[in-house]
Amino acid sequence: MSLLELKPTQHQQKLSVLVPVHNLGDSILENIQLLISEIEPYFQSYEVLIISNGSTDETNQKLRAFQHPKCRMIIIPETIGKGNSIRRGFFEAQGEYILFIDGGMELHPREIRIFFGLMSLYDADIVLGSKRHPQSEIEYPLIRRFLSGIYQMMLRYFFDLDVTDTQVGLKLFKRKVVEDVRELMEVGGYGFDLEVLALAKLKGHGKMLEAPVRLDYFDKNRRRGLAELLHVFRVGWSVMADTMRVYRKVIHLRKERADWKSDQPGPIKINR
Repeated sequence: MSLLELKPTQHQQKLSVLVPVHNLGDSILENIQLLISEIEPYFQSYEVLIISNGSTDETNQKLRAFQHPKCRMIIIPETIGKGNSIRRGFFEAQGEYILFIDGGMELHPREIRIFFGLMSLYDADIVLGSKRHPQSEIEYPLIRRFLSGIYQMMLRYFFDLDVTDTQVGLKLFKRKVVEDVRELMEVGGYGFDLEVLALAKLKGHGKMLEAPVRLDYFDKNRRRGLAELLHVFRVGWSVMADTMRVYRKVIHLRKERADWKSDQPGPIKINR
């Protein structure tokens, strides 16, 4: 019996798939068709929300011309970042389960049904892809592996998140998790993933399960040598700025919660 057969009734509930895209005119239609081909046989009810933000190539024209009954296009003219794009999708999504996957499809959408099976089996609040899962198949630059490892150790210390990789662009949520965090989300850049997980844990949704992924970074990425190194440090600087912002926010919310609890009246004592 496969994971997908464990709770077949779950697959009758609606799945919303959010796909943030930016300047993917060369591959966007092919990627959407690949995504649909991996969802349609396994989910009776689903929707795909393609969220284009700040695209300046042919992406938006191709999206407007594409027609599919299960696809909705959200075209945002200005560049608002991946995090804000997904936050917009969180408010638009109608499914009982909500997943986001990067529009470049570096992570193959075949993983979606596996994530769903794992959520069903373990009753997880969130299933997230992890490059550090022992069953993951990863082709990844050494400098990125090194820096990512340091970053994840720092996150475990400061945020007490029991995960080994917060940054993979494939995550599945129960709807309740999304409803509890979307109003609090603020980070539009690379720290978005961390913010979602930290807020989810703060709201009591701490059952997070990591799942293996297959990722060939070199197959999709055209940067090499110095260009790749400069990109890594530019992204790293942005991630650290977002991380400090999320940390300050979590500390503030924890303090608010502690103050609220301390203000609650204690039990009434009755003297006999």
